[in-house]
Amino acid sequence: MPIIESSYKAKHIWKNPHFSTIYPSTLRKVEGVHYTRKRIELPDGDFLDLDWSKSTVPSKSLVIFTHGFLGNSTRPYILGAAKLFNQNHWDAVCWNHRGLSGENNRLERLTTHGDSQDLAYVVNHCLSVQQYTQISLVGYSKGGNISLKYAGEQGANIAQEIKSVVAISVPTDIQGSVNAMGAEGFYANRFKSKLHRFLQKRTELIAPKWFSLFEKYKTLDEFTGEYIAPLHGLKNAADYYDSCSAIHVVDQIRVPSLILNAANDPVLSESCAILDKAKQSDYLFSEYPAHGGHCGFYAPNQDGIYWGDYRTWEFVKDNHNR
Repeated sequence: MPIIESSYKAKHIWKNPHFSTIYPSTLRKVEGVHYTRKRIELPDGDFLDLDWSKSTVPSKSLVIFTHGFLGNSTRPYILGAAKLFNQNHWDAVCWNHRGLSGENNRLERLTTHGDSQDLAYVVNHCLSVQQYTQISLVGYSKGGNISLKYAGEQGANIAQEIKSVVAISVPTDIQGSVNAMGAEGFYANRFKSKLHRFLQKRTELIAPKWFSLFEKYKTLDEFTGEYIAPLHGLKNAADYYDSCSAIHVVDQIRVPSLILNAANDPVLSESCAILDKAKQSDYLFSEYPAHGGHCGFYAPNQDGIYWGDYRTWEFVKDNHNR
């Protein structure tokens, strides 16, 4: 499809990539979303916690949210979109990646950047518990990559109930994203520190030898290459980035899918917007506004709902009756 000309126009300080990334992440407030938690057991003996926010009226439509790196269902970008979908009589569910629901999971393994199998468990569960006729997959950053990778791997065999995918601030080319951040750049260091703190809470799951090594790692690449990649059967950081990247399978997607990345996103490379692939596909829509930051896309509001939430809803609504 042609590249979408975005209607997003940032003003004043919101043109700054760092302000439009950090403010929404740390100071954005969304009220009015009330979750009910359900746990699903996985074939490998682990579990995933799903947080549901239902429409006030019975609904046959469901949005499945996949959060970003070391996030969870309480991140403001999830809450804002869930609130908007609920207002439009859709049920919403956000699945918390392994170990990120407020308690450790049972296994040492994690939900990786390419863990489409974990999303498959969630989709299959949602299809089994209620007769939803329309489902949309919406993912943010890492979660957007997982959602696109799942849709690409499913291809023409994707469940007929899944009508659309939206991926926001998505690192479809993870190596490109890593390069854009720089090995010791501000955001890479921020992610590294968050990962280190997360791993320090997993003493009952991780062999003691690792904790002294974690203290020595200076970059996110070292954590990924030395610990995360081998834990999941991959050779090194480069192998992890390559095998997890959705860019390799997006051309197999067979449902309308929106990729919404900002050109000034400090975490992503231009390659993550998959502009060339979108031009050659009947199903991929790439929207690449000049501003927006990473998971930002702010608009003046009184209810915590941002422009990115409205754009997500608009795309889903336009495709949900196909």
